[in-house]
Amino acid sequence: MKRKKERGVSNEEFMDKSKEFFKDADSIIVVGMDKDGFINTFYTQLSSTQVIGVVEIAKQQLIQETEV
Repeated sequence: MKRKKERGVSNEEFMDKSKEFFKDADSIIVVGMDKDGFINTFYTQLSSTQVIGVVEIAKQQLIQETEV
């Protein structure tokens, strides 16, 4: 419940909503941080090199969003 209070949505609710959005996606990358600060990455249908490229594009998109 703490996550929901802080962000307005729980991790479970976020993942449930994401399922619908990505149901027809060619590939998906999921990155999460556990309670100890360890970052885990899971992906489908991509090579490691492609994942790095997609993550780099996502990083640039996030940077652009913060500049607005």
